[in-house]
Amino acid sequence: MTVAVAGMTTGMVAGCNKSAASEKTQTTAATAPQGPRTVKLEVESLKRLGVRVEPAGAGAHSSTLRVPGTLDYNYDHYAEIGVPLEGRVATVSVRAGDPVKKGKVLGTVVIPSIASAQAEFLSAQAAATAAAKNRTREAELLQRQLTTAREAEVARSEADQAQANLAAAEARLHALRVGVPQNENVVATAGTLALTSPIDGVVVSRKVNLGAFIQPADKAFIVADLSELWATLDVHESDVSYLKMGAEVELQIDAHPGQVFKGKITLLDPQVGGLTRAVRARVSVPNPDGQLKPGLFLRAQIKLPADTAAGRMLVAGGAVQPLGEEDVVFVEREPGTFEIRPVKVGRRTIDLVEVLEGVTSGERIAVEGAFLLRGEASKQ
Repeated sequence: MTVAVAGMTTGMVAGCNKSAASEKTQTTAATAPQGPRTVKLEVESLKRLGVRVEPAGAGAHSSTLRVPGTLDYNYDHYAEIGVPLEGRVATVSVRAGDPVKKGKVLGTVVIPSIASAQAEFLSAQAAATAAAKNRTREAELLQRQLTTAREAEVARSEADQAQANLAAAEARLHALRVGVPQNENVVATAGTLALTSPIDGVVVSRKVNLGAFIQPADKAFIVADLSELWATLDVHESDVSYLKMGAEVELQIDAHPGQVFKGKITLLDPQVGGLTRAVRARVSVPNPDGQLKPGLFLRAQIKLPADTAAGRMLVAGGAVQPLGEEDVVFVEREPGTFEIRPVKVGRRTIDLVEVLEGVTSGERIAVEGAFLLRGEASKQ
């Protein structure tokens, strides 16, 4: 009996020691500090997937906004030429693409209403001349007491009325954009309106042909000066505070690969689009050789003013990724190995994120393709 008890006592002690050792091991494992989370990919895979790394706060993305847009005419040097009244095209003297000077006749249109207005003017002119002569004659007769004061007064009144009618007829001609006809050429030019270019430029559109019927709503010709164009950009409302008038802009256009065109912001719309939540920005783009065409799509990089980026840790918008309940960046430790680093974010826009805590200037982070790294991290 004594031996059995002793054996049981020895077993119980050994069991207690084993349990204590196991508990100690579990406690040590729970309290052991964990290293930073990482994600690894083959270097060749990173290149193939387009993952790009650059120093935080020191790359091009930290000082520029990338915005899509289109090229458009400079509407300060753009003209649509039409007619005030319906008529028929009598002559056409230009084609699309022709350069023209201010005052160049693009074509002529015969407008019956103009012919009537010209006839009314000539009639009013003749009546005014006759009434003026009658007023002078009556005044002379009155001085010689060969007529009455009443007759002289009537002559003066008729002359004044005739002059008013002439002024009204002339004003109507000016409203119809035609000059005062001269007796010697009124028959040859009756009802003819010359369509002239109001600016120097290029005929970018001709929508009339000889003999065609044209109405006031029609645009017979469009003339534009193409030596300077406008790039129209839609800037998200959260990015507007980063922009300033005169800020430099670089434009890349698919139709001209490898070329960079430069301009400056000349206008920011005073209101935000209700549907797009964007503000339209206008950039003046010199086009001296005419290689740029209105309607081309473009990608603009807007350089931020120096005082905007100063003292801020700005990184590309795609560098900061949501992972669980955190915002993280992927800090390169060695080629193919990235530390998953939680960060505190301040101002956030589509293109830029201001990082307040979690990464220091110069640390190499993934600025393109970070969403792929997030996908790999989510699998862990």
